[in-house]
Amino acid sequence: MTCKTLIIKKYKDSYFFYCCILLLILLFPFQANSQKLKEINRKRICLIHSYNCNFPTYTHVSKAINEFIDSTDYQIDVEFMNSKEFVDDVYIERFHDFLSYKLSKRKAYDLFLVADDYALEYVLKYEESLFKNKPIVFWGVNNIDLAIEQNSNPYCTGVVEDVSVKETLNLAKTLNPKLEEIFVISDNTITGKNDLKRMLKLKDLTTLVNIHTLNLSELSFSEFENNLQQLKGEKALLLLSLYRDKDFKYKPFYDGLNLIKKNSDLAIYHLWKHGVGEGIVGGNLIHHYRQTQEALKMADQILKGADIKDMPVLEESPNQCYLDYNELKRLNLMPAIFPNDWTIINRPSSSIHLSKRSLYLFLSISMCVCGLLFFFIYYAKKQNCLKKELIKAQRNANRVDELKNAFLSNISHEIRTPLNGILGFSEFLSLPDVNDDDRIKYFEIITENSHQLLNVVNEIVEIAKVQSGHSEIKMEMVDIYSLLSEIVPEYRLKSEQKNLKLMLMNSKVVKSVYADRQYLSKIIRKLLDNAIKFTHDGCIEIGYYKRMDFIEFYVKDTGIGISNDLVHIIFENFRQVQESDIRQYGGLGLGLSITKAFVKSMGGKIWVESKENKGSCFYFTLPYKEQDLASLISAEVYFSGN
Repeated sequence: MTCKTLIIKKYKDSYFFYCCILLLILLFPFQANSQKLKEINRKRICLIHSYNCNFPTYTHVSKAINEFIDSTDYQIDVEFMNSKEFVDDVYIERFHDFLSYKLSKRKAYDLFLVADDYALEYVLKYEESLFKNKPIVFWGVNNIDLAIEQNSNPYCTGVVEDVSVKETLNLAKTLNPKLEEIFVISDNTITGKNDLKRMLKLKDLTTLVNIHTLNLSELSFSEFENNLQQLKGEKALLLLSLYRDKDFKYKPFYDGLNLIKKNSDLAIYHLWKHGVGEGIVGGNLIHHYRQTQEALKMADQILKGADIKDMPVLEESPNQCYLDYNELKRLNLMPAIFPNDWTIINRPSSSIHLSKRSLYLFLSISMCVCGLLFFFIYYAKKQNCLKKELIKAQRNANRVDELKNAFLSNISHEIRTPLNGILGFSEFLSLPDVNDDDRIKYFEIITENSHQLLNVVNEIVEIAKVQSGHSEIKMEMVDIYSLLSEIVPEYRLKSEQKNLKLMLMNSKVVKSVYADRQYLSKIIRKLLDNAIKFTHDGCIEIGYYKRMDFIEFYVKDTGIGISNDLVHIIFENFRQVQESDIRQYGGLGLGLSITKAFVKSMGGKIWVESKENKGSCFYFTLPYKEQDLASLISAEVYFSGN
């Protein structure tokens, strides 16, 4: 690369770099504007909560709100009234001024959420001045009448907080059938007064158990303690509210609960979920998480275009039975069986009781796990089988590759050896001083090598024709005696050259066989060639006999035999007893493969029985009489190494 080229390349790189920087600079304002536009279009919600963030129910409210924010793109601001602690007119006036100031400075809200009675009463009082024409969704409101009145308000809807008093009293009586009296604890707050008022209006309440009140709108905290200490026997407490006494002194929820536990050992029932597990037995409880969820669903629908007029106030409060196992045990209130719809907290793992629903869920999960387990076991076994097949295929491929290499090496040897003889002795014949005797000898050698070379070519052509299906078969009734009379004398001479005895065992029963005469001749010749080649002393026997609808031929020798390991593969292409036998005995290792193909093409079977170093006996069958050849061509190779 020349210096000029380097300068041009460097210039191009710098140009590209500066273009990228410029593009980023141009895109940055658009990205910032896009984010700003997203912020501008985001829906804004203001939650006005009656209490503060330390109030026990706010934990459940906060959880529902956080989940709602995570699943939507709304912005929610929270304003706490802290009305359990401060109820004087001065505080309310200052809260109003402070909220008015905030609303005047902030961008207008699209919707207002309202939690509990104090906040709803405040919002409705100032609806025209602060919240005019803005949708309002409430929850946690104990004043049922006020809540239901909002069905006529075109901008307000929500979820009531209807306490399950009768259900909780029934629960207390179920846990303790000897229960005689229940003392209801209420306080000097708006919600406390509303809850007590609504409870005392319930019909048939006293038929369950005798009801008394401990009303802190008439008692101080010290007077309340004195009254608690007097309560003994088959009695229980129902906690409605315990935040403010008649002197407007305030206690947080858990301070009030500890005050009760300090002065009484009676069972404490509640109508809200907070406190269960920390000294309260339980009850049919209001769950603020579920209430908040229902209200947020309404708010989401309104912000997405639904008409608030089409959303009536939800009058059914989603309550559920919760009990503390530890308190049940302490008070000896443990039932024999826990119903399916009871939620038991703090239950030891050793005593877990599965409800029907939980049992079905457990069984379903177990079945799914078992199904997955069986699937993975099946998959693993399948993979293992595939792996084994792959390994087997790899071994077969390697074996085929080895056979291919052996065949190429062998065929090279089988062709080169006779060719060298032919070429060498042809050159000798061209010499002028070769006498007639040597000339005749050389001609015989050339002729023998030519026949050897021709046999190699014929074997390759034969196996190719048979395996490709291009060989022509002419099935007819063949005279066995006549055929063997042509073959045996020729091979008897070859046997005698190796001092071997060839015996023919003619059958007196069988005269002919249904076969291709040329193929049958080649099969017998190849088996006899093999027997003579691999037998060094002893005898060779050929014979045949009838077995059912087939003629069974055999060629038996006293040769080197075949080992059990190799008898399985002896009929494969290019196979001999040992690879080293290729050089020692010659041949391509195609003889038995061709023989098997010929037998199979005529509807027969071929197999071998052999003992190493003692000899072998090759058997093959052919049809006794004319048959449907297609039904016969399913030949298998049988063997025995015993």
